[in-house]
Amino acid sequence: PVPVIQIHLFWNEFLSASSAPQCTIRVSECRNMASRRLAFTCKAIALALLSNMCFKTSGLFALSQRDHQQTRRKPHKPTILVSEQQGIGFHTQASNERSQVQHRMTATEKHLTSRLADAGRKADWSSVELIYEEYTGQATPVYTAAMTAAYRCARYEEGAAIFERIQNCTAVMDAAAYTIPLKIFGKLHRQGMIDKLWAEALNTSMVDRVVCAGRIDAAAEQGDIEAAVGVLDLMYARRLEADGAHFNSALNACKNAEKPSYSAALFLLEKIVEVSMTPTSVTYNTLAGAHSGAPLDRLKHVRTLMAKQGVQANNIFVEIYLTSLIRKAKTEEWNSVQEVVEALKHFNKSHLLEAVDVITEAKTNRVKLSGLVRKIDRALKHLSLDGW
Repeated sequence: PVPVIQIHLFWNEFLSASSAPQCTIRVSECRNMASRRLAFTCKAIALALLSNMCFKTSGLFALSQRDHQQTRRKPHKPTILVSEQQGIGFHTQASNERSQVQHRMTATEKHLTSRLADAGRKADWSSVELIYEEYTGQATPVYTAAMTAAYRCARYEEGAAIFERIQNCTAVMDAAAYTIPLKIFGKLHRQGMIDKLWAEALNTSMVDRVVCAGRIDAAAEQGDIEAAVGVLDLMYARRLEADGAHFNSALNACKNAEKPSYSAALFLLEKIVEVSMTPTSVTYNTLAGAHSGAPLDRLKHVRTLMAKQGVQANNIFVEIYLTSLIRKAKTEEWNSVQEVVEALKHFNKSHLLEAVDVITEAKTNRVKLSGLVRKIDRALKHLSLDGW
């Protein structure tokens, strides 16, 4: 199938490349920047021409809204968006499509699965270990519940070890047994295992909306924008309806890229709005993160879009927005207000005034400020008192 999402994303990046210091999506086969830019330009033009020949509209992935509605098999309940780490974790509803396998389980195994799921929800890893360690059966849902619990407890290595047990026995793989390991190996940045699992899922017709969500999550962890939008393209080629969680996770890839891509993130936001999905606070938290190091006017544009959508900034957005504004590195620690003052001295007045405005608005809306934001607030006041 024609990669329509990538066509538009490449084209969007190409149009913004003239004002950007570097293209965020590189043509890795080219050895120097000049040849990369030439190859990028040629690829963008070729893909755009191909898109125009194959599609008659320019809606989401060149499908009109009416066509998109007609391809829906049936409506589904709203996606559950769950904040995991600083409000930017995403989940998609369980699928009931044919990729789901019916497993024969004993009453004991069903009870074991339920107990593992409950311990996982409580993030009680010690209980998970006690429940799971003596299991020697082959019921895939038991292993899946144990891997899910490991993921929720941030015990990713243990989750990978559980998956190895599935591989070593004759358990029947289903969609969930592919989805959770994809997310786990994404956290562990094991690209080889991600590629292997994804290829197996494709070859065994196990790819559904949930497995796609797992693959996008894995791409998001690695900041792999092309892989994330490639999965979205696959979904629309196969008439698998993408929801807010899929798009939010793809936005996360833009945020986690080696050089965050605000232009790619804005493109995805446009697609969310085009298909009548409603951006949430999670969407804008991630969008703000994708604007790390972006020009000031682009950051301000994020707040403008939020206001138009009627989405109020929460404490997570305020912190992410400010760290993007002042370009704070993830590994950089500010243990005192004085350290923040020293860091802020290097910024021009327009950036600092924007920071003051964001914090003032948050206080007006009674948003509870995080510890880091309170330090930034005190540092800004200190700079003002010094007549900066």
